[in-house]
Amino acid sequence: MKIPISWLKEYVDIKISPEELAERLTMAGTETTARGELLELDILPNRGDLQSVIGIAREIVTILDSKLHGTKYKVLSTKEKTNVPIEVKERKLCPRYMARVIKGVKIKDSPDWMKERLVACGLRPINNIVDITNYILLEYGQPLHAFDFDKVNKIVVRKAAEGETIQTLDGTEHKLDPSILVIADSTRPIAVAGIMGGKESEVSERTQNILLESAFFDPVSTNKSSQFLKLRTESSIRFGKGVDWEGVEMALHAAAALITELAEGTICDFKADKKSFEREPKIIKVRTEAVNRILGTELSKKEIDAILKRLNFLNGIPLYRAGDIEREIDVIEEIARIYGYHKIKAKLPQEIEDNPLDRLCVKTREIMAGAGLFEVQTFSILDPQYPDRLKLRDAHLRDFIKVANPLTEEESVLRTIVLPSLLKVVDHNRRHQVDDVKIFEIGKVYYKGEPHIERMMLAGALTKTDFFFTKAAVSALLNEFGSFEFKEIKTNLLNLGKSAGIVFEGEGIGWLGELAIPIARNYDFTEPVFVFELDLELLLKNAAATKKHAPLPRFPKTDRDVAFFVKEGVTHSSILAIIRQTGGNLVEEIQLFDIYNNSRAYRITYRDPSRTLKVEEVNELHTKICDALVQKLGVELRK
Repeated sequence: MKIPISWLKEYVDIKISPEELAERLTMAGTETTARGELLELDILPNRGDLQSVIGIAREIVTILDSKLHGTKYKVLSTKEKTNVPIEVKERKLCPRYMARVIKGVKIKDSPDWMKERLVACGLRPINNIVDITNYILLEYGQPLHAFDFDKVNKIVVRKAAEGETIQTLDGTEHKLDPSILVIADSTRPIAVAGIMGGKESEVSERTQNILLESAFFDPVSTNKSSQFLKLRTESSIRFGKGVDWEGVEMALHAAAALITELAEGTICDFKADKKSFEREPKIIKVRTEAVNRILGTELSKKEIDAILKRLNFLNGIPLYRAGDIEREIDVIEEIARIYGYHKIKAKLPQEIEDNPLDRLCVKTREIMAGAGLFEVQTFSILDPQYPDRLKLRDAHLRDFIKVANPLTEEESVLRTIVLPSLLKVVDHNRRHQVDDVKIFEIGKVYYKGEPHIERMMLAGALTKTDFFFTKAAVSALLNEFGSFEFKEIKTNLLNLGKSAGIVFEGEGIGWLGELAIPIARNYDFTEPVFVFELDLELLLKNAAATKKHAPLPRFPKTDRDVAFFVKEGVTHSSILAIIRQTGGNLVEEIQLFDIYNNSRAYRITYRDPSRTLKVEEVNELHTKICDALVQKLGVELRK
């Protein structure tokens, strides 16, 4: 936004250079550049109050701790009678609508001083009436619209009807959506509310009487209409950020006064003001303790009150800041801004809370990355069809929480399991010819409750690999925190025989395995996908407080290999159980080192911590283990 400094000086005494003024505005949060006697300001989206000369003048008054000069316009209306029926049907979208009638205007060029200011601000002069509405828009931040009064028989603020169209002032024909707010007469739309007027009711050289409109339109509705019509104007920008409730009336009167002066018009006694409700300044309690605790300052109540007085916040939040200042923290931010960020000493927080779960997440990331997996972050909002796509049977996994106001149906529920989010990533990569995917995510799942329950989970999805690589990646994590084992699990999520439940320190915390074929088909996966998911909060709860260390063994180990064919249904965990049960404490380690079809080969490590085992002892124990596998599991030893 561009503003001549000479215009600002009509409202505030400025005794510093343009460069210093720009610096002071920038340090207060509004990036400003001085270009001679012109200021260029980058207005933030939440500062709709700064979209005007008066708004910038208020900001300068606050920063310099000076005074704001009063308005310079006086409205002199006559007793001439006139009337315009006005009906506001959409009171939520237009809570305030004002209008005045000015007769006997003469359409001509604007004076040079007005043209120069409009051009300096980036607007093109057209004629005195249009220029006055643009001038007031820049001065007050309140968009106005002038209708040719003789072309309008009634004002109705309503939504567009199905199939209605309007030709706007730029000559473009627009098909209107029923959600769009319009200004209409008794038969047709004559303006798109808050965006642009219609061609049929525009002010022309033959116009003699005008109807001047000033209103408060809902910011959300205005933004949506502007996006739908692909029509972005100075008016839509200001209404989209929110205008001053009181400025609606002040701008109307100022424009009417200028029209009588520059267009020789006569203001009729008619003045419409349709309000859905009255608005009062917000009262927000600000605690001295909260200000100092959050900002790290030692301000007294008197110092805080002095800043609030400069902001005009002492008796409540003025209506021109109503859309921006809503909570105590917003007021504290304003106090910091005016006090000066450079005055706040940099220091570390006095206490940094140690969060064990955060530390666990950091360690988990390191281990997963070390295992060759890449971290992803996905949305925790999913399509409500995901339980069916995953064929979930557990009731608590199907009973998801619905989002109150979803943007789309495809993103309308909170997930109860991380897996579907990762499968979407795998599918996305596959569709872009990336077949080798190894990813993990640390994220939350949500369950119903009073209040709802959130759990931090670790999940992964891997392709172009096998069950044992997936198991090794999970084992690398679990090894860091305590003892664990993998047990047989039956779930429709995973293929039987290539799946395992994760038991950590005696408690089940998750699962891993190959994605079940029916579910893989739902995602059009033609190659195996290996997945895992575990509860990090349960892992943290059961993790050993200190690491366990053991002395290096004094006596040598002895390795023996055994290879055999297994029957269908014999699991890895059942084989391990037989070996440990038969071998007892002398079995130190069991490693599966070869697998082909139904053939398995294991290496068993024997060691006695108190003595050296004899070859005869090891051979005898190894034979017992082989015999137990044959008798109890029906394996066939390979010779």
